[in-house]
Amino acid sequence: DLCSYYGHPEKFEEAKEWYDGYRFGNADIYNPWSLLTYICNDFEPGTYWADTSGNDILETFLDGLDDSTCGDLVALGNGKTVSKQIYPSVSMRDVDGDLDAVYSVMAVTGYLNAVTEADDICSLSIPNRELYKVFYENVTRLLKMDVGVAMKRFLGSMERKDVPKMEESLFMLFSKNFFDILLKDEGDYRLVLATIALGRGGRYDVGIEREAGNGRADIIMRRNDPRYPNIVVELKKSRSDDPGDLEKMAEEGLRQIRTREYYRSLKGKTYLYGVCLQNKKAKVLFEELDL
Repeated sequence: DLCSYYGHPEKFEEAKEWYDGYRFGNADIYNPWSLLTYICNDFEPGTYWADTSGNDILETFLDGLDDSTCGDLVALGNGKTVSKQIYPSVSMRDVDGDLDAVYSVMAVTGYLNAVTEADDICSLSIPNRELYKVFYENVTRLLKMDVGVAMKRFLGSMERKDVPKMEESLFMLFSKNFFDILLKDEGDYRLVLATIALGRGGRYDVGIEREAGNGRADIIMRRNDPRYPNIVVELKKSRSDDPGDLEKMAEEGLRQIRTREYYRSLKGKTYLYGVCLQNKKAKVLFEELDL
């Protein structure tokens, strides 16, 4: 009704994606401050509520990342829920490294939506795109902001099948040795996965080195929203200085996706990318399937 009253009924889906998602008792509600500010700003989406104060509790959560919390972050980024014990009366001064207290403060302050399962156990989720953006921006700070910007461009260009932009973004990432972290420990894998998942606002179930078809795909992004394509990426690293090796290995990556059928369980529009990284150069080859 608000969108229609102010002359933009077509903005309803955008408003819902950005500001809906909260549950108060038996009522589903939007964030009223963000929604009204969005309308006052000529229907320009932004992180209005999150920008009204500091994000201290989120920073506390991310500062305490370990295997467990990073796994939770991956699940939340993929649009899934995590079950936690919630204490409604907890405050910031009660946190002091207590993970249950951190989740409780995030739930009662609106960073996470909480739906009661039993007693004090709640199902927690990131409520909307406004909060996905807040989580993403804070996670990318852990990777340094220039890497975060390059990652955002890389993800956007993958969805638009913009191969030149993908190559440009990969150059930025590779020049910072970003993909070298894929060669380290499992926690780094999870952080990359969480960043990709959060960056797509719950549109995808994102996995790195996930079982698919007859092997393990480097990156597989199964869409949660039919407006977007599924995405499968196979990364190769060339140790050679031969420029011809770039295209050859990118083709090898694309062929590996096809022969091992990493896309077997996917449905609908699907983008396949064979990617080769050589020093600071990147070569991307693309194929589109309708499954």
